Amino acid sequence: MTNYNCTNCDSQITSNEQAMLVLEKAGVRATAPRIILLCLLHCKGTPCHMTAEKLYEKSIIADSKVSLATVYNTLRTFTAAGILREVNTDSSRVYFDTNVSDHHHFYNERTGELADINENLLQGIKLPPLPAGSKLQSIDLMIRIRS
Repeated sequence: MTNYNCTNCDSQITSNEQAMLVLEKAGVRATAPRIILLCLLHCKGTPCHMTAEKLYEKSIIADSKVSLATVYNTLRTFTAAGILREVNTDSSRVYFDTNVSDHHHFYNERTGELADINENLLQGIKLPPLPAGSKLQSIDLMIRIRS
């Protein structure tokens, strides 16, 4: 397997060894494609929102020889293991977010850009009463914008 190291990264995952540790901790078998794709997802060092197609393009640039089907399968595996968070913007576009904590997003319908909302901006928002017998599980807020 080619050792993939991000260059100019502040990522926590900058090498095969670090990717293998993340996969092991999540209970995911470390295969060469999974290691490479995990490194590519974390290359910027900041949380990113990426579609399968965009990750596939990055893999081509990195000369990783990973098929689009493998990218889709790997993203689903990472999501199920809690390594990624799936964000559905509409019926035709799914983003995979490296920030798996509860947080909210701006979605630019024109450009397709997805950006995190600073949680401080949402302080003071009151929730409606929950239906009887229910318990709050999570809140997913997406504010749709156009530039």
